Order: sequence, then structure tokens, then C-alpha cells
Amino acid sequence: MKETKQSLSELWALLRYKEKNLGLDELSLTERDIFQEILHFQGKDTHISLGKILNSSPHPRATFFRSLKKLRTNNFIEVTKCSQDSRKSFVTVLPKYR
Repeated sequence: MKETKQSLSELWALLRYKEKNLGLDELSLTERDIFQEILHFQGKDTHISLGKILNSSPHPRATFFRSLKKLRTNNFIEVTKCSQDSRKSFVTVLPKYR
């Protein structure tokens, strides 16, 4: 049991260290959660449908878009309109975070 506690502690410390190096420590837990969802959906695709992320998010719509705005402002992601259908948008994670 002692080894488990120690390894969890070390894992937690490593996670916090990496978050600080990437600037994720300045985000709220909700913003981190939404960013993690975006990374999860990204896979091999560089453009992820905004609708797909929004539909899978457990957060209220207003909270989701407020968090998305902060992620854009802090240069974690880019949001672009579809060239064929301007009602659709795509999210791209900036290369630093891929």
C-alpha cells in the first residue's frame, strides 16, 4: 500500500510539473477538462468538429463557449469556419500541445 501511495504521489507531482511547463496551470479545471476533450477527439485529425466536442461535453453550453474563448485567447487552440458551410466550425490544437 505504501508503494501505491508513493507512486501516486510521484505521478501527481509529474503531472503538475508538466502542466506548469505547458502553461495549463493557469486554466480552470473546466477549461482543462474541455481542452482534454479536444485532445481526445483530435486523434490523427488536425481539425475537429466543434459540434462533436460540444455534444460530448457535460458542461453547460455557455460554460463551454466561455472556456473555449479562453483557450483561444491563450493560444491553446484555433477555431476556423468551414469553407463550404459557414455554420460549421473546426477546432485545431496548436502544434505546441499536440
